[in-house]
Amino acid sequence: MKTFAAALMFSALPLAATAQVIGDCQWAATASNIVEPWSETTRTFANGAIRVAWVDTGGEPACCSSHLMILSPSGDGSDEPVFRMCHEASARPNEGFYSVDVPGITASYDPAKGLLLSVPVGHWHQGIEQGQPPIWERMEIRINQSTGEVRVE
Repeated sequence: MKTFAAALMFSALPLAATAQVIGDCQWAATASNIVEPWSETTRTFANGAIRVAWVDTGGEPACCSSHLMILSPSGDGSDEPVFRMCHEASARPNEGFYSVDVPGITASYDPAKGLLLSVPVGHWHQGIEQGQPPIWERMEIRINQSTGEVRVE
C-alpha cells in the first residue's frame, strides 16, 4: 500500500524539464516543418558540415510542437562511406519544446569530444495562455564528427 501511495504522489509531480532526448529523425523532423524564415531558424557549424533547424509540427501536441533537427556526418569515413545523418532533439519522446531559439545557440569545440551546441529551449507551463513567457533552459548537444555520435550532454 505504501508503494502505491508513493507512486501516486510522484505521478502528480511535474516531469523534469531536463528529460531531453535525441533520436533519429521521425515525423517531426522534416523539411516541410522547418519554421520560416529559414534564414533565422537554421544555422550551420563546422564549416557547413553540421546544420540545425527549428522544426514545428503545427501545434501537435499543442503545448510542445517544436523540435531541433540536426544534420551531421556519419563519421570520418575510415570504416564506411560518410553519409548525412538526421537526428531530432526533443523534450521527451514524441513531445517537443514550446519554442527553440536558434539564433541564441552557442557553440564550442573540444578536439577530443567534438562540437558542443548549447541550445536555448522554452518549455510550456500553466500561465502561457495569459501571456507569461515560457520557462527557458539550455539543452547541451554533443556532435562528434569522427564517430557520428550525437547525444545530450
